[in-house]
Amino acid sequence: MTQPNYSVSSILKLALPIILGGIAQNVILATDVFFMARVDEISLDAVGLAGLFFSTVYILGLGFSTGVQILIARRHGEKANHSIGNIFDNSLIFLFCTSLVLWVAMEYLGPPVLKTLIQSEAVYEKAILFLDQRTWGITFAMINLAFRAFYIGTSKPGIIIWSTLIMALTNIFLNDALIFGKYGFPALGIEGSAIASSLSEISAMIIFIGYTFIGKFNRAFNLFGSWKLNVPVMKHIVKIASPVMFQYFVSHAGWFLFFIVIEQSGERALAISVVIRMIYMFQMVPFWGFMSATNTMVSFAIGEGRSAEVMPILRKITGMSIVAALPFMALNFIIPEWVLGLAVEDKTGGIISDSVQTLHVITIALFFFAIAMTWFSGVSGSGNTRTALWIETTTIAMYLIVAWFLGIFLKEAVHIIWITEPIYFMMLGMISYIYMRSGKWKGKMI
Repeated sequence: MTQPNYSVSSILKLALPIILGGIAQNVILATDVFFMARVDEISLDAVGLAGLFFSTVYILGLGFSTGVQILIARRHGEKANHSIGNIFDNSLIFLFCTSLVLWVAMEYLGPPVLKTLIQSEAVYEKAILFLDQRTWGITFAMINLAFRAFYIGTSKPGIIIWSTLIMALTNIFLNDALIFGKYGFPALGIEGSAIASSLSEISAMIIFIGYTFIGKFNRAFNLFGSWKLNVPVMKHIVKIASPVMFQYFVSHAGWFLFFIVIEQSGERALAISVVIRMIYMFQMVPFWGFMSATNTMVSFAIGEGRSAEVMPILRKITGMSIVAALPFMALNFIIPEWVLGLAVEDKTGGIISDSVQTLHVITIALFFFAIAMTWFSGVSGSGNTRTALWIETTTIAMYLIVAWFLGIFLKEAVHIIWITEPIYFMMLGMISYIYMRSGKWKGKMI
């Protein structure tokens, strides 16, 4: 992070640990989907929707922590390490309190919301069983987000690899044990999957806390200096982070509503989309890493007073993202059945052959995603989080209109409805690029 030229190697040094480790919720949901696909199609649908509902709530914390990450990176660039402890402590308290509110909200509002949106009674009943045991994991997930923001913001993301690895292994073992009743555990079915996911969040939290104290980062950055909210510091964090929080929520809520549109097309269309989503989210992993690197590097460069380097950084990361997309695109087009077979077995009734066309559509979307999210991350990384929220809200509104038109009004096939994805990323990328080219982001103090 200290290299003045922001070389490819320095970008990869920051991005690769995030790429390899910063996939917590994707790993959890993908594991749940993988095991449920081996139970039955109704369970697969239920975990897909309930997991997406949980992720939509979780994304509020992820958005807030991304804002915190941007702020920590700015202070790190300014060499103001003494301020980082206050930012971390206050964000940790905020995220913990937020998790309790979200826990209660999901417990009492989740069932009526899902009841209203899900047509299939069988899918709804199993979704509620899953959600009942998944909600309490939100507290540990939020605590992990505070640590993630700190380590990425200070350019020390290596621990994210280990925390996510332990979490993934814990989740895989407990899913296998608690769903099917292996190794002396009770067979709990879909509820066992949810319990496994929540317990895996705890394992990641233990790794983060242990590493922080063993590495003495608590002393170096004055972490855990106070357990009381510092109102001026908290106001400043909220000013920067809250637009990112709501921007992430708007984005994920749009994604959830998109799946509700899909659900109206029937259980098979939903099952295809749940499988496609699992593949899609895993193939997006490199780009989430580049996005986090973009946020940190742009904010760091501005903090060092080198705003002129922001556009070259964005162009370089865009090129790297496109290169990262090419192998996935080749696999999806050349051997789609093999790619789909990694996620689901054919015993689910021909779902692999039914999913090929949709896989081709998301392959096109992946290319535009690689470009769009780099430039969009440049907007938020520059500190203009309110502008990023406006851009996201505008494009998501158009996204949902297109999805509704194709899915509800025209009642098109599932792969046609998924065309919404590349259209969305083309719009997001174009608006973000125009904004960054305009130079209106320069001079933003945070």
